[in-house]
Amino acid sequence: MRQGIDRWLWLAILVIPIAAWLFIDSRPAPTVPDPGATVPAPAVDIPPPDVAPPPQRVEEKPDPVPLPEPRDPPDEPLKLRIRALTAAGVLLAAGTELPLVSASGRVSTGEAGFIEIDGRGLQWVVETDRRVPLDLPGGQWVIDFTFQEPSSAVLAQLEWVALARDEAEALPARLFLSGQTVVPPGLRMLVKVMFRDRILEGGIELTDGNKLWWSRTLVSDSWFAGRLDLMLEWDSSQAAEPMRQQIEKLWPPAAREEVWSWHGSMSVDDPDEAQRQQREIASWYLQALEEVEASRDLLLVAGANARGKRASLLRDPQRTDQLYEHPLAPVLETLGRGARFDFKRWRILIDEDFPRRWKKWAAESRIPWPHRHPGAARNIALLFGSLNKYSRLESTVLYETLGKPRHLNDFVANFDWGPATERKQTLSKLRNYIDSIRTSIWP
Repeated sequence: MRQGIDRWLWLAILVIPIAAWLFIDSRPAPTVPDPGATVPAPAVDIPPPDVAPPPQRVEEKPDPVPLPEPRDPPDEPLKLRIRALTAAGVLLAAGTELPLVSASGRVSTGEAGFIEIDGRGLQWVVETDRRVPLDLPGGQWVIDFTFQEPSSAVLAQLEWVALARDEAEALPARLFLSGQTVVPPGLRMLVKVMFRDRILEGGIELTDGNKLWWSRTLVSDSWFAGRLDLMLEWDSSQAAEPMRQQIEKLWPPAAREEVWSWHGSMSVDDPDEAQRQQREIASWYLQALEEVEASRDLLLVAGANARGKRASLLRDPQRTDQLYEHPLAPVLETLGRGARFDFKRWRILIDEDFPRRWKKWAAESRIPWPHRHPGAARNIALLFGSLNKYSRLESTVLYETLGKPRHLNDFVANFDWGPATERKQTLSKLRNYIDSIRTSIWP
């Protein structure tokens, strides 16, 4: 009985708090106001009466100053110096009409072989009722016109060719060509500008009617004076069948897929300028070769002296005179012989003096008109590179002969045959480069 009471007592202890939490309101009881306290009335939003805002003072602003209307920058003047020559490179007679027309009329050659005019508004007369603006940027330009002799070409031939060059050399050159053709429109012709069988410029142009008019922007940045070969080509084997069938009626060899061609020429500057440039080119290469030969011989004599021998080249009066005219020739008197050889002065000679002199010759920018003789221009750099290699080989052989270890600065060659043999091979290579350059400049 007592155990049952205990169970009910524990149950009540657990249930009563839970029931109180669920059913008894835990909110605080309302507070009764003090009888003597004044209770404020609740706030009510009351709209204010309509009251006009105080007048505001408006500052008067002055009328804006009108800005000037934007204007295009003024065009740079276009000044043209025009020269006209025959296909043989001879100046055309004064008064010869050119295929150009300006605001004042047709343009003709001048008394001194050239004429200077304003290029704005200048037009190329393609045919009587067709004129094309000569669209050149502002600046100073030189235009060389070349009149082409009539030929027996069947498909097409040019009448005038003009090369326009920016005197400041800041803009690419332009090539203008005009002539006539009997082929249908859309024929692809190859235009080539050549010098001694070497292509300077080339590209495809399309025919458009019986009159030819082509304008090309050129890639080359070095135009030397003289006569250049000009060629038009059409390869019938590359043409579509309908086009080839039409051309066969005009030129039967097209059926055999032969190549049709027209040959002309174009002049750059006049013959006097071409001769002046060639003299300057020849003089530069002559001095470069003399520098190489004299430097080589100076090294040969110095090496022989160090070994206590006499160089055989001293038996040649011409080579001896050229050697002793070299600015560094007096060094031979200070280097000494055999055990008294001055290695310190030798290092200055081949590490400082010679490289300083050779550098100005090997730089491509120093070569005048390198595009005229590109083979010689390439060989100049190879020539001076081989000369430097030879100086290191001569030094290596010299050190070995005098019982000295090889100098660090002389490690420039892979001695597949040994220093002495490779020295001989390099001397032979120098002679080959010299002969090749001479053949290019003085054929």
